[in-house]
Amino acid sequence: MARGRPRGKRPEVEPIRRKCATCGKIKVVKHRSWSIPTVSSQFSQPTYNPNSQKKDRIDQPGVTVINYCSVECGGESFINPYDEDDFLR
Repeated sequence: MARGRPRGKRPEVEPIRRKCATCGKIKVVKHRSWSIPTVSSQFSQPTYNPNSQKKDRIDQPGVTVINYCSVECGGESFINPYDEDDFLR
């Protein structure tokens, strides 16, 4: 007998309401733009430890997030510029 969540079902996440960066209204966030700074050199980058406590993306220093309520507010960065011919070999 199978237990837990059914195989094809995604977990239900309640929608996030934040202020849109373009229109200034408080709406459900549809698109987010994350700005994560690069590491200055390979020597200052921390080593990966799979057993360590993981940090949230927003808790890292220098990370900014911009919320948008729609594609129109987000601008051209959320519009797909590709068509079917770009994927044919």
